[in-house]
Amino acid sequence: MVKKTQKNEENKIEADNKEYVPTVLSLLDKDENVVSDVQKEIFEEEIQELPPIEEGQLNISGIYVYDLGKKFETKVYIRNGLSDDLKLGNIPLLIINSKGETLGRQVFNLESLGTLPPHSARPLKLYFDKANVNVESIPADDWSIVLDGKFDITATIKPIFEGLPEDIDLEDKLVFDKFLEELPELKEGEFSISTFSIGIQKDGNILVTCVMRNATSRPMSIDKVPVTVLDAEKRIVKSNLFKLKDFSINSGRARICNFAFPTNVRPEEDVALEDWTVAYQLPKVNKK
Repeated sequence: MVKKTQKNEENKIEADNKEYVPTVLSLLDKDENVVSDVQKEIFEEEIQELPPIEEGQLNISGIYVYDLGKKFETKVYIRNGLSDDLKLGNIPLLIINSKGETLGRQVFNLESLGTLPPHSARPLKLYFDKANVNVESIPADDWSIVLDGKFDITATIKPIFEGLPEDIDLEDKLVFDKFLEELPELKEGEFSISTFSIGIQKDGNILVTCVMRNATSRPMSIDKVPVTVLDAEKRIVKSNLFKLKDFSINSGRARICNFAFPTNVRPEEDVALEDWTVAYQLPKVNKK
């Protein structure tokens, strides 16, 4: 086994106008419950010994390489120096020596790594096929693993609510928070509208409540929203282009918005229309 570690006396320093950020251990939920406290301490010690990384960097640092016969097993730490969650796809990696010579190259699919929280480090074992390695053995104390060329990195955003009513009940807030937490993650630059509920009220209005999320880098102003309500058989019940006044969503935030369609129905109690759906577009008009 060839092990490589470097001492890092400080976990966050500033020099040459560069800010270096600390990274903390992050494990997948399935690993969090099975990894022992002793093993976690070992992980944390190894992370402390890694060289510092700058704010905004993705870093891969090797700990050891072990010859398995047909493969080289490597233990690495993937470190996210960004302030956003990060998901990785196909990543080309190089094993190089101190002269910058390539000892091996292989593309790894790192989707199984899951979402990397901001400023976190996650251990991973990678296996280089010997067909992808140019040398018989990895030289002791003269190797490192680096990123190679273009690769697939996706920053994911988990917006938080803004603009909630000041008098909102705690129970209602918890329900909205749970709904927001369970929505699919957004990629950086995306905007989404998700339906929270559809129901018909005692006053006869069909009320659509939705959650809008802004994962772009700028505040987003919304002045018009097309809304079409469909019943359980996907038949159009109501449709309208709603105009909003002074409605905006800041970057990385989510807001609740209600849309009401008047009807002549007057139920005795509010009724949830659980099998109904909403399309945030107007129906297409067939031209004859």
